[in-house]
Order: sequence, then structure tokens, then C-alpha cells
Amino acid sequence: MDCIVHTTIGGYPLTTTVDQYDSWYFRPEDRIIRCRKKERLNPLTYGLPINDVSETVDVEFVYSITAATLRRRLGRAGYDRGSLEKERWEYYRKVVYQSDSKHLYFTGESAEAKSDAFRRSMLDDWLDALEHVVKSRLNPGPRVKPTESPLVDIITGAEKPPFLELEPEHGLPGFPCSTFNNMAVALLEVTDSKAVCEMDVTPFILHRDDTNFDDLLGRHEECYEL
Repeated sequence: MDCIVHTTIGGYPLTTTVDQYDSWYFRPEDRIIRCRKKERLNPLTYGLPINDVSETVDVEFVYSITAATLRRRLGRAGYDRGSLEKERWEYYRKVVYQSDSKHLYFTGESAEAKSDAFRRSMLDDWLDALEHVVKSRLNPGPRVKPTESPLVDIITGAEKPPFLELEPEHGLPGFPCSTFNNMAVALLEVTDSKAVCEMDVTPFILHRDDTNFDDLLGRHEECYEL
């Protein structure tokens, strides 16, 4: 079976990886083992529970820290609002000056509105749109009809620039930065400092003989429910 790892910031998915993971800026002291009913799992990453299993209790093996802690660790490594702004500007120049179409890489009926919004928007505009995405719990993917914001539609859409160097390392391909760390910075900019940031590695512990939580297992013979 595939082993899927979800990394979230304030409950919003930053990325999902299959059959691989690294602990990123999480540390051994961030590990926790907990038990939760399926109805308490994050619907953005796990979907809505089926009624007949919603009361089932799952054991979770998770790295968990606050947004403030993650922001501090990223900052020490050189990733902050300044690095995000620098990357956004480089991304903007690449897309605007090297795209073949007047509508950049956008297609369909909304292409003109999206390309106009892309050209005129600054980082604060993108962060405002990202905040709306996060607070509204909008997942990237096809949508029956567009929202009232072209930037929101870009962020949550599937379209991305046709440049290999801009291939996104994260789960929001429409946001104007490619790197995993700067996308995390962007999400942290719109997330409360006390919010929880997590990496759920449960499938690796249960199905791949991952030993990273072995030293904790003896101290957690009974589950506690959050």
C-alpha cells in the first residue's frame, strides 16, 4: 500500500508526499503519539469520515509544533518574508517576460482576468488571497465555478507556468513561489502564531517498519484522546 504523509500549517495542507518523507524542520522532541476518532481527523487531508467508521479510533504518529516555532526555525535557516518576496519577484519576472501568450499560462474564459491580476498584484495581494483560501478551507483542484477573486482561483487552480525551474515543491501550484520553504513562510504569514503545524507519518510507522517513534512507544501504552 502507498504510505502518504501530510504536512500541514494551521491545519491547512502544505504538501502531501507518497512513499517518502524527511523530517524537515521538525525535531525528535516534536514527536507525539495520540489517539483520535476518525470524525476528528482533518477533512482537508483525510476527507470526510464515513458514518459507520466515524467513531473508530485511530492511532497517529505525528511531529507537532506551533507556527511560532516553525517560523523561528525557518528564519534561522534564512527563510522569511524577505526570501519569499525575492522569490515571488523572480517568479513574476520569469512568467511575465518569458511567457509566449498575452494571457501568460492561463487558459479558458477567465484567462484575461487571471493574467491581469497576476501582472498587477504585489505580495500583500497574494497573501490576502492566500488568507482567504486558508480561512475558507479551499482545497486546490477543479471548481464548478470561479470565486470572486482571480488570485484565489489562481492559488487553488491546477494551472502552473510551463517552466521546469518553477515546478512547485508544494501543494499550491498556483501560488507565485516554487520552493517548499518559502511556501511555508507564506502560509505562516497568514496563520496565528499559536496554531499547530504538523507532519503525520503514521503510515510509515504502522506499515514500513519506521523506527523513529520506537523510543516513545513504551511510554504510551494507552491512547489519550484530543
